[in-house]
Amino acid sequence: MAGRGACVIIDKTMKKQRSGSTATFSTSVDRETQRIPEEEAARSYGGNVSALVAAFAKEAKLQAALDGLLQGTSVTDAERAAFLDEVDGKSKRR
Repeated sequence: MAGRGACVIIDKTMKKQRSGSTATFSTSVDRETQRIPEEEAARSYGGNVSALVAAFAKEAKLQAALDGLLQGTSVTDAERAAFLDEVDGKSKRR
């Protein structure tokens, strides 16, 4: 298997029961990709990778809703990109 990167399965087990229903899943990524969410979870979520994944999902849902609102309109790709930059706080001062 020369030329292939290492593959790591991220499988974080919960140490205590959470309220409500939960699901467990695993994903295979290279070691560098594994390091990124683990470091972000440590920095922003007290090491809770599940909370980071929940934040990813919430952000993806919001992005999908925004994309749905902007599709089928007369908004150009450039206007859409500028709008998304502004929403992300990247707007240029006028």
